[in-house]
Amino acid sequence: MLLTEVKTQRAFEAISSQITERIRRGDLRAGDRLPNERELADAFAVSRHAVREALRAMESVGLLHLRKGATGGAFVSGGRPEAVAEALRGMFYVGGISLAELTEARLEIETVVLRLVCDRLDEAGLALLEDNVAAAECATEAGDNAAKVALNIRFHELLATLTGNTVLVVVMKALLDILREFAQRVGPVTEMDVIASRRRLLRHLRAGRRDSAVAELVRSLRAVHRHYLGALKGRGAAAPGMPGR
Repeated sequence: MLLTEVKTQRAFEAISSQITERIRRGDLRAGDRLPNERELADAFAVSRHAVREALRAMESVGLLHLRKGATGGAFVSGGRPEAVAEALRGMFYVGGISLAELTEARLEIETVVLRLVCDRLDEAGLALLEDNVAAAECATEAGDNAAKVALNIRFHELLATLTGNTVLVVVMKALLDILREFAQRVGPVTEMDVIASRRRLLRHLRAGRRDSAVAELVRSLRAVHRHYLGALKGRGAAAPGMPGR
């Protein structure tokens, strides 16, 4: 690896920048192992602590994967989609993103998702959605709210997966990961029959009625979002995991 000495007070940033640039250019690819800490410290003319800090920072954003043990080390990662959710979650918790913004973004993005699904859905994908709705119906009848919430969230994850678009899958998963935490605390929607709505959506999908499918999804999501916002207002505008006033 061609590396240059670091001459900055924030050495770990300069180290991260150089390694990231090598990844961007394709000099380092997923699965490649970086030199060990001592070798990197010598190449950069910095302390091993600075190297360690840089590697951990790069792991946190999904560029590297750090393994322990005799066969361990720092390896170029194939990506870590969870980093997107973690960044959004952090912004949400500190008030950088409001629940209203989150749910609005989710509505707009999932509308795009469903339009793509309508064009790309096959029998296997439809069967996955139908199995999910059947399981959610069983959970509802059994009074298992935790399972019902999990299955309802999973339905939307399946829709994203069925687009075949990795960017949409990552973005939707990030949004749903935050909303999952909130949904588990406020419970299922009571103002509408979610299962009946899902059944109507599936009928529209099977018949190829894209506009009707989108309209059904929008009605359902708006009801869910009113439920979330109402629950947040009742808790004194506290973020998930934080006590209300």
